[in-house]
Amino acid sequence: MVLPTYPLGQKERTKPMTDLNQESAPRFFARQATGLTREVSWRDALIYNLLWSSLPLSLALILAFGPAFYPTANPYGAVLVALVLVVPCALLYTMFSSAVPRSGGDYTWISRSLSPAVGFMSSLSFFAWVTFFIGVYSTFLSAYGITPFLRVLAAYTNSTGTLAAADWFGTTTGGIVVGLVVVVGSALVLTLGSGLRTYMKMQKWVFALWAIGAVLVPILLVFFVSKATFAIHFNEYIANLGGPADAYDTFVASAPASVIAPTFGGTLLMATLPFYTLGFIFQSAYFGGEIKRARKTAMRSIVGALLIACILLLVGIAVFSSKLGDFMLATGAGDFTAVGLSSSPQYPEIAAIASGNAIIGLIISLGMLMVFLIWIPQSMILLSRSMFAWSFDRLLPQKVSEVNPKTHSPIVAVVVITVLASCSVVLISLNPDLTFVVGLLGLTITYLLVSIAGIMFPYRQREVFESSPFNRRVGGVPLMSIVAAFSTVFMIGMITILLLDENSGTSWGLNNFRVILCLVILAVGFVAYYVIKAIQKSRGIDLELAYKEIPPE
Repeated sequence: MVLPTYPLGQKERTKPMTDLNQESAPRFFARQATGLTREVSWRDALIYNLLWSSLPLSLALILAFGPAFYPTANPYGAVLVALVLVVPCALLYTMFSSAVPRSGGDYTWISRSLSPAVGFMSSLSFFAWVTFFIGVYSTFLSAYGITPFLRVLAAYTNSTGTLAAADWFGTTTGGIVVGLVVVVGSALVLTLGSGLRTYMKMQKWVFALWAIGAVLVPILLVFFVSKATFAIHFNEYIANLGGPADAYDTFVASAPASVIAPTFGGTLLMATLPFYTLGFIFQSAYFGGEIKRARKTAMRSIVGALLIACILLLVGIAVFSSKLGDFMLATGAGDFTAVGLSSSPQYPEIAAIASGNAIIGLIISLGMLMVFLIWIPQSMILLSRSMFAWSFDRLLPQKVSEVNPKTHSPIVAVVVITVLASCSVVLISLNPDLTFVVGLLGLTITYLLVSIAGIMFPYRQREVFESSPFNRRVGGVPLMSIVAAFSTVFMIGMITILLLDENSGTSWGLNNFRVILCLVILAVGFVAYYVIKAIQKSRGIDLELAYKEIPPE
């Protein structure tokens, strides 16, 4: 069926263009209603954000790589710098999520506030880099999740077979096999049963294990265990794995012992590491159309998660640094092969060692395993909602936005993402030089574009803004535009840090090819929009008409 292409403003359009009055809008979209249902509570959204932030992994990286690669940084200052830079963006996501709670998140906001081409460009870039991170997390699942879990089990059971299995999972082959299995398994969870509802039920149990095993127990254990006791437990642990009896002293001595006074510049650069968690804690916006009372609860699920994560990061750094500072330096800069390990012990394994107890150690290791295991289906949810939004606006075939009436899930979108994610798993596993922080620049550019869109939104979508919960003005200027202006400046600041930080993987001085790649992906999305627009116009469909409306729910 060819959609009507008469211009807006004619007799047929008599209703105001607002988020609350959509009678005329559906004629431009793939169909009259999304088919998605509001079955996610604000608590589910908060838990989703906390899990997606990967806080235990960020803490592990700060503790290990902070002192090793940022010797002139103050870790507490780095966390606070990252928090300050992120807060305006988090508030802006809250405002947008309250004003326009739709699946697809920032794609809808940018395309209606700036331009459709910029919206698709930004969203496609974010899509590409999240897909990249699925490959990263699949690799981490083996190296930082399964391998430490089996190594702890081997140490407490004296099982050489289990130790061999732990080493195998840390290999390239092990990473590829595990990654592909988890990607396919995640797709089945999202397409069978009740889709998102099934996932949210599973998420609650995973979060309990994540919070207890990967966050609370490790921090409490290290707080109460003395340094001397930890050294004894570490020596016993390594001895059980066939290593030297004086493992603690050997391992600590393998790292440089120099102490350098913190500087402001060094602290700014280290903000890259906490930004890995604090900068990516509001992704519930991508399924905003499925959150109950999203217009009223976004503040709790987004800003609430950000503050909780920041507090836990600061507490974790304080406990581990004060009790095991020299040992934590060795985990990032020392020689783990000197004590017979195939990889350096990290935050959760260290806590398991501190416990000196097999059961507690396995609970901690299992909690860390959940960090990676749950992140993959979470990301697939996010990506599927992006594809759904593109299809709903007719940028992709209508089939992509079809929702299964039983699972309330866009199955075709999930299948496509499964294929792309599987390719990412293989790519990252075969290219270990593509580190976890490489994708931060591409994601942050999307945040910059969201910030610019936030400045314009109250003016470009005035009626939608006026009907939103955050429609206040300060001196006649919309509060949302003010917050967005701060977010714009701070995201430029974060991008500058990523370009200057030699450890970010996107340093202009060392990795300018990767920076150019980020820009190329954006350019591809921009050009692709106009190609799709031309194709649709030849079929009698004017895409521009859809972008003059907020999509229906």
